[in-house]
Amino acid sequence: MDESDRTGLPHKISSKKFARMQWDPNLRERKTITDYLATALRTAIYDGQFEDREALNQVELAEFFGVSRVPIREALRQLQAEGLVQNIAHHKTVVVGLTLDQIVEAIEMRGVLEAHLLRKAAPKFQKTDLDRLRRVCRETDTIKDYGSDWVLKNWEFHRALYSRAESPAIVSMVERLQLNVERYARRAGNPQRQRQAAEEHWQIVRALERKDVANASALLEHHIMNTANDIRRQREKKEIRSEGKAPKRSRRRRPG
Repeated sequence: MDESDRTGLPHKISSKKFARMQWDPNLRERKTITDYLATALRTAIYDGQFEDREALNQVELAEFFGVSRVPIREALRQLQAEGLVQNIAHHKTVVVGLTLDQIVEAIEMRGVLEAHLLRKAAPKFQKTDLDRLRRVCRETDTIKDYGSDWVLKNWEFHRALYSRAESPAIVSMVERLQLNVERYARRAGNPQRQRQAAEEHWQIVRALERKDVANASALLEHHIMNTANDIRRQREKKEIRSEGKAPKRSRRRRPG
């Protein structure tokens, strides 16, 4: 879709919601209008730009992208089939959220699968593979926030770990799991966890340098499960804050 089709419009939706379309090279390939819209909305949801249960207004989306409502409806149907959005009363479409149990289970599955992939891939590693992992770790160390650079480098590191696994179906499943919980991981992120995650990457690489594949795979699974722990803590803090803001019931004074 041509960039000129999306400029000069009275946008009600912030362009920041779809910023990732500009910086992620995997999203720049040519598509039909419907596929482009579905990719834009899917990416924004996965990226945490829309809150759980937030409504997706078809009129606003059509104005923002400079298209009719027909391809918007078609794109939303795709996302509904994927379980990312849901139609409710009065033709309203909202973003589907995950419960804490669903998030943790998805992360557990990802941890088990990635550890398995690493055990398959590591025996085939060459010097160039370890060099690549060290380079990505060094570059990750220079990143100071959970922005686009961190997202891309983190993905690059994990993909490099199982690049020689020769298991495309499992890799595809891992990436779907990661996409589905990434929004919650980014919301729970903080500078301390970012530094810890970067150090955990190095620990995995050092184990691989020692050819200690069993330890490397265990470290990888632990590293991934730390994300679930961060999300759980963030949810608990949010609940505590919500309870603290609950209005206090006024006490009626008894006539004395």
